[in-house]
Amino acid sequence: MQCFKNMLYAINLDEDAIGSLSEALDFAKMFKSRIHIVYVNDPMAGYRHPADKEDAIALRVRKEVPEAVLEQVDIVYASLKGAVAEEIVKYAQEQQNDLIIVGHRHRSKLYASMFDSTDVNIIDSVLLPVLVLPEKR
Repeated sequence: MQCFKNMLYAINLDEDAIGSLSEALDFAKMFKSRIHIVYVNDPMAGYRHPADKEDAIALRVRKEVPEAVLEQVDIVYASLKGAVAEEIVKYAQEQQNDLIIVGHRHRSKLYASMFDSTDVNIIDSVLLPVLVLPEKR
């Protein structure tokens, strides 16, 4: 069985609820792994969170996840700027992550045909295992 010790979870701060975050943290806890929770502020999206810093990401995570869960996982927070998929892949390589975890929300076929999906772009760009977790609706 593969042993993952240095995971990356790509967080989307634009969502009302971060559906796959708890599952990603459970996965890190199961493997006794460090998990990097990374947010990328994309200029193509208009820099939705101009004041995003690691402490803002940590605050949002604490809002969504019980403290008891957070105490059991080694978490590193990171804030990046640029194209989401490119920055995630670059960060994963620099930090020597051995697994990338991304959430995926089902979109209509019309939407999918018109817009690229960040999770698919990451999968296509990286030579690492990628765990895709369905986002809760």
